[in-house]
Amino acid sequence: MARRGVRRIAAINLLLAVISLGAGSAQAQAPQTPQQLIHDVVFNELADHRHHGYFEYLDSKRDGRQTILKAEIETSAGRINRLLAQDGKPLGPEQQEQETRRLEALLRDSGERQKLMRDYQGDEDRIARIVGLLPEGFVYQYDGVEGAGGDEEIRLKYQPNPDFKPPTYEARVFHGMAGTVWINAREKRLSRLQGQLVANVDFGYGLLGRLDKGGTFNMERVEVSPGNWKTRALDVHITGYVVLLKSIGKDQTERRSNFRPVPANLTLQQAKAMLDRPLAANEIRSADLDWRKSALATDQAARPPSVMALK
Repeated sequence: MARRGVRRIAAINLLLAVISLGAGSAQAQAPQTPQQLIHDVVFNELADHRHHGYFEYLDSKRDGRQTILKAEIETSAGRINRLLAQDGKPLGPEQQEQETRRLEALLRDSGERQKLMRDYQGDEDRIARIVGLLPEGFVYQYDGVEGAGGDEEIRLKYQPNPDFKPPTYEARVFHGMAGTVWINAREKRLSRLQGQLVANVDFGYGLLGRLDKGGTFNMERVEVSPGNWKTRALDVHITGYVVLLKSIGKDQTERRSNFRPVPANLTLQQAKAMLDRPLAANEIRSADLDWRKSALATDQAARPPSVMALK
């Protein structure tokens, strides 16, 4: 009994020390409230969002029953990718040639390059808007600490803030979630977000569309270089309907791996040349195996919650 009491006291002391996050001793400064912690996390996320580095990586995505693997490279002019495999099978010579011609056509077409940039900027703006909703859109409470040895993660439970009025349909969907958020204590960065739609989300009082209660989202992030965090896992499982489009369903699992930094001034032409390099078959197999293991873990966890956009 005494030993369990000591462990309990040690756990409480760890929680108090971690949520202070290096701001001084517990006597010098009171621990942060969950809301203050989220404000700090969002400040760091948005600062990184404005000044992030650029990376190449492998992207494996299952959408419905189809699984595709791409090599993708980030540049200041947008993301460019090359298809490597479909349903676990590497592309044949003819399919590889089609990908080469597609990339060459992209580089020649100024309209397509502008669209690439608009899509990239649109994704970036959407991420910033969603992250910006975290401090005011939800109420939080401490739920414990995971990890040890400098890798502690603070776990918070969150619920929609009833006093918050979502300004857009996009915000209404995000605000309809409740779940758990994990925060890297050392860096004050978002490391994982799970959420579930706790009620139907209606558009136009249900006349224009609806997302069904129970949809789940799961996002995991990882530090790929000092100060640079990237999304490595995303799961989205939602159903509903939209007028004219009838029923809708999103059943998507995405994994990113093999992150490597690239120069900030990399051009699309240079990125295309990098994508033209042959990728070792073992890297393709490794990415496919990583996806299968992650997807299996997600299914066994009963499809845990998250967000709908990747950075």
